[in-house]
Amino acid sequence: MTRDFFVYFYVKEYSGSGGMLEHAKQSVAEQLKLPGDVMLGEILLSFSGRYSVTVENYRGILLFEENCIRLQGKNCRLQICGKRLNIVYYDRDSMKICGQIQSMEFCD
Repeated sequence: MTRDFFVYFYVKEYSGSGGMLEHAKQSVAEQLKLPGDVMLGEILLSFSGRYSVTVENYRGILLFEENCIRLQGKNCRLQICGKRLNIVYYDRDSMKICGQIQSMEFCD
């Protein structure tokens, strides 16, 4: 049995209920030693001190103000608060936020 078939079969068996499917994906990702962001769509954050953060795997911008930026991920929302926040660049997959970052919070 090849790994591709195993992954397809394993995920297909658990597709009946939403919670079980996510658990199945997580289990398969762990067994195949895949990064969580690949199978699960997790948000990736790369901080450069307190003044810069790169965000990957976000779905959309929900709120953009000088002291708060809220982003939608696949499974959660991300809120970054601070002073003089600015989106330096963004595209489909990533964005860079600069300013004085004071807090970061994941919300359901």
